[in-house]
Amino acid sequence: MQQHTAPPAPATSDNIPISESPTSSTSSVPAMDIQAHTAGSSVPLDGGCMKFDRLGTANYVGSPHWAAVLDSITELKEHFEREEELCHMPTDFTPPDPGHSSWPQLLYGYGYQWATKAEILASIPPRRAADRLVSRYFALDISPGESTTSQREYDQFWKDPSAAPIMWVGLLFTVMCLGELHQHAPAAMDSTPGMSTLSVDTFRERIVQCLMMGKYSKGGPYVLESLIQHYMIEHYLRQDAEFEIWILLGMLIPISLRMGLHRDPKHFTEISAFAGEMRRRVWATIFQYDVGFSALAGLPRVIKPHQCDTEEPRNLLDSDFDENTRELPPSRPESEATPVLFLLAKNRTISVGGVISDLAHDTRPYPYAELSRVEKLLQDTRNSLPASLRWQPLSQSIIQGPQAILQRVYLDIFSHRMQIILYKKYLLASMTQSQYHHAREVCLDSAMRILEHQHLLDEETELDGRLSSVRWTYSSIINHDFMLAVSVLCFYIKRYNENNKVVDQETFQKITSLLRKSHQIWLRSSTASNEAQKAVQALSIVLGIQTQVPGEDGEITRCSHFSDGSADLFPQFSNPAASWPVYQDSTRILTQTALRL
Repeated sequence: MQQHTAPPAPATSDNIPISESPTSSTSSVPAMDIQAHTAGSSVPLDGGCMKFDRLGTANYVGSPHWAAVLDSITELKEHFEREEELCHMPTDFTPPDPGHSSWPQLLYGYGYQWATKAEILASIPPRRAADRLVSRYFALDISPGESTTSQREYDQFWKDPSAAPIMWVGLLFTVMCLGELHQHAPAAMDSTPGMSTLSVDTFRERIVQCLMMGKYSKGGPYVLESLIQHYMIEHYLRQDAEFEIWILLGMLIPISLRMGLHRDPKHFTEISAFAGEMRRRVWATIFQYDVGFSALAGLPRVIKPHQCDTEEPRNLLDSDFDENTRELPPSRPESEATPVLFLLAKNRTISVGGVISDLAHDTRPYPYAELSRVEKLLQDTRNSLPASLRWQPLSQSIIQGPQAILQRVYLDIFSHRMQIILYKKYLLASMTQSQYHHAREVCLDSAMRILEHQHLLDEETELDGRLSSVRWTYSSIINHDFMLAVSVLCFYIKRYNENNKVVDQETFQKITSLLRKSHQIWLRSSTASNEAQKAVQALSIVLGIQTQVPGEDGEITRCSHFSDGSADLFPQFSNPAASWPVYQDSTRILTQTALRL
């Protein structure tokens, strides 16, 4: 990977020296003294994007959100405003059918029916069926808990189900629901956002009943774990980011703060070594959710890192400690994979991402040099990741399992998304002011890299692909990153049309090729995803192509976003050659503004 050389920004090379691992699970980045730098600031202020519906209801997203980028393209902004004006769907809130499965029951209560504990227990599948679901869940490596203890509690439950705490029963239903989602992943991913088998709907209902019966708002054992996995289920069942799901996160965070998870257990002698380590794992998960899903909603994060001091979990196997452990053993080397290793890697990366998000949402001015400092922190963190979690082309990952590959993809996409968000405010200024050339280069390179990952995931999550078994975790968070990349490249295309000196022709051809392929990917999911529909419309306008949209009756409707006689804006690139640089570590042929691997 070649280096960006534009000063004063740091190089975006993958060869930056490894930094020390942070000790806090919530912030490893020194705070910036904004007041000291205000006077000399040159960062453009950005008010985000505010939309009002016909009833005057305001909907706001901050400048890092993809919708704000599209809104900065006049032609697209006018198109979507016309679309909204022509939409005759009622905007008043209409209560859904009480049996509607797609609404979060914990939030709205629709479809919720009170049940006794005996009725809840009676709906648990037979032991053999439950064993399969639980085993499948633990094979996913998504649990913030500890498997050895879980096995003991699970065995004890089957000896006397009625003695189990109702909140533990709710946690069991979340485990079985996630196992069921994984079992039916291929069918689920090809369905609509309201997808779910009958058993998944039953499990979801029981989860809410257990949470309500256990008075979850008071906190207590198993509450946070149940809420985390309930949140995970509701998120995975949707192809688009929905604001209601973010509100569920707003319920989870105050409960975790009330239970003191934001303070490290070392301050409290009443908390055992085992319980303290479990609290660290749970808090790390909640912290990551806050940064990730707040970005999905286009809003600032909720947790304030300077008010938290919980240390990151240790890199330990579940067999390294238990309830009788008086003092935790030291962390294993990070060259040794454990169930916690990805949690640690993601936590460190997201900690820096949270700082970048704070900068993007900050209404106070700050110096351009601050971006260089934070970018270096991001690069140092990425290069300090365990070797097993650093991105490698698929051709060099033959022996890696699908979960490990997907984890690498996620971390690489996240890092490039954060680079876009860091410099996004300079996109417009960078087109005409040479001192911001580095910002233009970083945003362009990162957006192209993200779309290459989209194309890889699209192919490898097919039934015969290497990632087919984990395709159900291909969530709206990653789609949000793809939308951000698309919006940035659309911005470059429109600017190139006005001034072809923005990028060279070879890079422009590469951008167009990536966008055309992404257009086809979004088109396939446009009947089930509103965000996919927006992506298709934006790309159709920017690329000047006609779109064949599958109708409800299966007929193909051909539509164009230009008046009669309008030609393809870029006919010379109407049949771009497919390129798969994420598969091979081949030599790139792009110019200095092209992607650096």
